[in-house]
Amino acid sequence: MKAGSMEGLIGASINMKLTRTPMRVFKEAERRGDTETMERAMGYVTDFRKEAHECSDRAQDELAKELKEERKEQEIRRKQALENKEDTKEYVEKVQEKNGQELSKTDRVEISEEGKIVLKNNSQTEKTATTVENTDVKLYTDEGKPRVVEPSAETDDKKIDISA
Repeated sequence: MKAGSMEGLIGASINMKLTRTPMRVFKEAERRGDTETMERAMGYVTDFRKEAHECSDRAQDELAKELKEERKEQEIRRKQALENKEDTKEYVEKVQEKNGQELSKTDRVEISEEGKIVLKNNSQTEKTATTVENTDVKLYTDEGKPRVVEPSAETDDKKIDISA
């Protein structure tokens, strides 16, 4: 927000707050029946409200101007970004021409023969380690004693023997 719109908004707010005092005076004079004081207080209220309305209108005008300026600035920034992007593309093309190669978007990895042998040895040790793992499932009773689970001969799936 810029100075013009801030000035308008603050002016409108202050003038609306200033109407409180003459309104209080108006209500007090109304209770007493003093019409002359009521008319004078209502004149002040009217003046402050008019001023608040004018400040509000100024703020609206300034906000519209600021919005237009902001849109122009955004358009300029967008054009500059596009120009920078085109400049970057031109730079990459020049580098590619200079090097005589085309830059790819993917990386290439070559594994040496020695690396392939190490990988093969590691994968064999992993296979043997997984076959040696203990696949027994253990369950515990309410008393905390272990209950052995044996594979069933009926199917390949393991079934739990709860009869212990």
